[in-house]
Order: sequence, then C-alpha cells, then structure tokens
Amino acid sequence: MRRHINFPKSNIRLKSLRLIAGTLSIAAFPSAISSQTPSSIELDTVQVVSRAAQKQLKSTAPVYQLDSKHFNRLGVTDISDALHRLPGVNLRDYGGLGGLKTVSVRGLGAPHTAVVYDGIVLSDSRSGEVDVARYSLDNVESLSMTIGDNDDIFQPARIAGSAASFAISSFRSPDPDKPLDLTAQMKYGSFGYVNPYIRIGKAFTEKFSMNLIGDYTYAENDYPFKLKNGDYTYKEHRNNSRMNSGHGEMNAIWSPDSRSSLKAKLYYYDNDRRLPGPVIYYNNTNNESLRDRNFFGQLQYRNAFNSQWSLQVHGKFNWSSSLYRDENGKYPGGKLNQNYTQREAYGSACLLFLPADKWAVDYSADYFFNNLNSNLPTETYPRRHSILQSLTARYRGGWFTGMVRLLGSIYNTSTKIGGNSQDHSRLSPSASISVQPLGGEMLFVRLSYKNIFRMPTFNEAYFYHYGNPNVKPETADQFNLGLTYQFRPLSWLTNLELTADVYVNNVKDKIVAIPYNMFLWTVVNLDKTRTIGCDITENATFSLNRHQKLLLTGNYSYQRAEPRNPDMVNEYKKQIAYIPRHSGSITVSYENPWVNLSLHTSAVSCRYATNSNIPDTRLGGYADMGLTAYRTFNLKGHQLELRGDLMNLLDKQYAIVARYPMPGRSWRLSVKFTM
Repeated sequence: MRRHINFPKSNIRLKSLRLIAGTLSIAAFPSAISSQTPSSIELDTVQVVSRAAQKQLKSTAPVYQLDSKHFNRLGVTDISDALHRLPGVNLRDYGGLGGLKTVSVRGLGAPHTAVVYDGIVLSDSRSGEVDVARYSLDNVESLSMTIGDNDDIFQPARIAGSAASFAISSFRSPDPDKPLDLTAQMKYGSFGYVNPYIRIGKAFTEKFSMNLIGDYTYAENDYPFKLKNGDYTYKEHRNNSRMNSGHGEMNAIWSPDSRSSLKAKLYYYDNDRRLPGPVIYYNNTNNESLRDRNFFGQLQYRNAFNSQWSLQVHGKFNWSSSLYRDENGKYPGGKLNQNYTQREAYGSACLLFLPADKWAVDYSADYFFNNLNSNLPTETYPRRHSILQSLTARYRGGWFTGMVRLLGSIYNTSTKIGGNSQDHSRLSPSASISVQPLGGEMLFVRLSYKNIFRMPTFNEAYFYHYGNPNVKPETADQFNLGLTYQFRPLSWLTNLELTADVYVNNVKDKIVAIPYNMFLWTVVNLDKTRTIGCDITENATFSLNRHQKLLLTGNYSYQRAEPRNPDMVNEYKKQIAYIPRHSGSITVSYENPWVNLSLHTSAVSCRYATNSNIPDTRLGGYADMGLTAYRTFNLKGHQLELRGDLMNLLDKQYAIVARYPMPGRSWRLSVKFTM
C-alpha cells in the first residue's frame, strides 16, 4: 500500500538550516540504527513506499529494524555483530566465532528476551538463554528488536510474555518468474575460517513454493592474544577452540488463495566444538568439548476469513541435546560426561476481530510443555506445563494510536524425583500510546508501560549444588517515553530520522546465584534492581550526486543498572555485572558505482564482572573498528557479489566476558552468486 504525502514548498530555507544543525549535533555522538524509509523525490512530492518503515515511525513502543539491504551497507558480519548496532542491547560473547552469544535488553537479562525465528519463539528451558550465534546471517531477510508491547497485536501470547523480543525473519518466497532461485556463497577468513552456504528455491506453481538451505562452518579459532601478569606481558594463542558446525532447513509455503497461507519449516543444527575455557595464569590447557544438536519442525497457518475476522495457528515440536565432555585426571576414569536432552511441544491460536473502523481486538492462547533429563545421578527430571492467554485492544486513528493488553499466565511444574517448585499464575497488564502532535510533521511521541514476569529456568530451580526449587519468579515493570522524528527530505539530504527514548525498568525478586564456597552455590531472590537509561538513534542519507551517496547511522545508550537491596551493602547501588554505563556504534557508508565502502565502530565503556564492582573485576572499555568493501556485478541477469571485511581494524585487545579474550585484527573474504 502506497501513501502519498504532499509537502508545501514554503520555508524550505528555514527547514534546511534546521536540518543542518540537527545533523551536526547528532553526528557528534555514536547513535543507533533504525530502518531507512525508502523515498523518491518527484518535484514537490515525496512518495513513501515502505509500510514497515511507517509502522516503525508510528509504533507505540521502541522498534528497531535491519533488513538484508542494510547488512552490506553497515558492514554487518553476523547476527551478534548486528546486535551491536541496536541501542540498549547487551551481548555476552564468550570469545570468537564458536563462543556462546546471548542477548539482554536494557539490563533485564537474557531470559527476559524472546528470540523469535520466523514467527515462533525459540526456547531453552534449561538455561533460559538462546545462543544467537547458531543462526546464520546469510539466511536472514530482516532482524527487528521490539522493547515492550507495541501496536502489532496479532501475535502469539508467548511473544507478549517477554519483556522484549528479537525477531529473525528468514523465509523468502522464491521468484515465480525464475525456473530456479539459487544463492551460493563461499566465505574464507582468518584463523582457519571456512563457510560455504547454499539456498535453492523453486515456485512449482503460483500457490506452492519451497526452498532448501544448508551451510557449514569450520574454524580453528586459534587467534593470538596478550596476557598481562604484573609488569610482564606474554603472547599466547587460544587453544582447544576448533569448531565444526552445520545447519540445514527446508521451508515450504502454500497459498490456496489470497486470504490464506500455510508455512512449514524443518530445521536441524549440529555443532561439535572444543571449549577453550577461561584464560588463567600459567594454565593454558583445556580438554573440554561440547556437542549441541537441535531439531525442530513448525507450522504456521493464516486465514483472513473476511474483512472482520482473521485467524493464525502455530504448532511446533522442538528437540535439543547438549553433550559435554572433559578429559581430566581429577575425574574417576579420567573423563566426565554430562548429557542433557530437552523437548518442547507448542501450540498457539490467535483470533483478530475488527469490529469497526480504527478498532482491532485480538485474543491469543498458547500452550507449551517442556521437559529435561540428563545422565546426572542427581537428576530430578523436571517438566512444566504453561498456558498463556492475552486479550488486546487497539485504536488507530489519524494522529493517535493506543493499545491495552492483559496477559494471563499459568505455570505448573513438577518433577519425577525430589521436591517440586511452586506453581504460579499471574495477570500482567500493559498499555502504550503514540501521538502525532504537529499534524503534517512526521513527529511521533510514544509512551508505554509493561508488567511482566519470568519463571525460573530448570537450572535455577533444580541444578545440583546450584538450583533452588523455592525461588520465586522475577517481576519486571517497564516504563518508556520516546519520540521519533523524520525530517522532510531535501535534494541533498534524502532521509534523516532521529529517535530518542528514556526508560525505567524495575525488577522485583531478581534471581541471582550466591556462592557459599568455591564449589557450592545457590539461587536466591534479591529485593529488586532498577535500570534508568536512554537510547538515541540517528539515520541519515546524503545524496552527493546521481550515482553517489553517503549514509550516516549510529546509536548511543546510557544504562545505570543497580541492585537496590539495602541488606547487600557491598552491592547496593553498584552497577550490575557486565552492563556498561555507555555504549554505542556509528557507521559511515559510501555508495558509488565502483566499490562501496563502510567504516563502522562499536564501543562500550568499562564494566565489572561482579555486582560488587571491586577493582580486580573491572573490564576496560573498548572501541572495535571495522572496514567493509563490496561490489555487485550483473552477469546476464544474474548477480555476483564480492565482499571483503577487516575486523578489529586497530587490533584492540578486549574481552566482553572476563577471561575470554576476543580476536584481534582479522579478515574475511566472500563470494556470492545469485541466480
């Protein structure tokens, strides 16, 4: 659907001066990424053609989006790198390509973030954290981060049951005009990195199409790093870091008519890797390894029965296995083997009703069952039944959009052996609004509130010498006030979009692990934590001439995240572990007919590895700079893309997680052919 907006020609000079001042002030800071609004200038009329960008502008809660067109422009190398370009996101990275990577938003913790893959939430009931490193950026069409609840109400209740959602969209329907939709790519890089990828799609009829996807990654990950010990500095290499990883997918879509569709996905992932472990003085050996396997199948059915009623139904079965091995003389027989297997069955139904113009009502109901077993002699075999229901109403007028939601949650947990954790049920309200106060100006002000809680994971409730079956769920209250402003385009400045949000997050009964000694820990609830922060984003496109343009994008985040339990004197009002006060990124991209260039930097301030913030646990701040060059060639209707990346250009040594050094300067080359 295209929307035409006619802008008056008057006051152009005044607007130009205001745009220049705004651009210079924002460029002085690292700012955040949000999706560009494609537009074309036709004399005195601007034609806005992106519905997704318009929805983002008018959203009642913060939404940040990147699509596949931005990945080259911004020099994004993988999904974890893309997360660095989003404001308010804290990524834990346990070193290099094969390291675990989990995402936390605004200091709430990774279990509060729902990672959504093609419309259905990914889950890990054991740890509550999803490793985003296992999902290939080459297979992604778009990424989006939503914080709180926005006015996109036609969605499963499980997505609404999280404080934030990170959505990965991978499915792309093959082009029906092509006999075969083929994409093949090869990447080669430092430290033995090799990554072939292929996607084959075909539209068999106008109603039915399929694609097959496969990729394989091998890397030695034996990168050098410096180890400081007092006045001495030693040059070391990461060892025991090799990884073998592969993944395959099959997607199919059937659309019997214009109102209905059925999507199916089969997914398998296998990663056999060695674990380098933390860097410890005089001990650089490690014999740990981990094999992760994951299979799931999912179905999505949508039907718009008429102009008032629409239905979507989701179903999924998920199986995952982790096999941990450690060869060490301290174990009986010289080996330790720990195997974990978890399963999930999931079903969801969403019914959307449009009773009148500008009004929409959605009822969603989800059920999922999880269980976990292992070969540990202390295994209790936990299992959990969960029912989530949400009732949502939305009003969308010309200058005002409002949404209210009530989420009901029921959790029933039991074990085959030992004590059970407590069952829980809760009602969680949320509300958000967006207003356009200046009529024709593209200025939108948003205000949102969300109450949510998360259940303890199976590890937090049952893990030997760690879990506590009586631990209570965390309860979070999120408050957000923000604005989005899209300036009117000029001949030399075709796009300038700014967003700013301030927020307060209060978490009650925060779940933490407390050590009694080196070997015995237990999970307890703190009184509460509070995070106060702000996120700023900027996205500008400068037209140098007909064939050249400059893009400036960035983000800046401030987070003051503090434990608020007066009884814990050493941690009271200190910064929560691993959350920096300041973080951000900035990217300058130059597009031209020859070779496109992108210079990008991500930076964070110092952090602490413990909540007590003692000097010995301080992690220094860093700025990671990279350079990307790419060009696409047209070959008789096909496309050949060449790309080169220099990562950590300044060879800065840093760690995101204590004692897990990140790689220094490295390079990567890729060749991509699309038919």
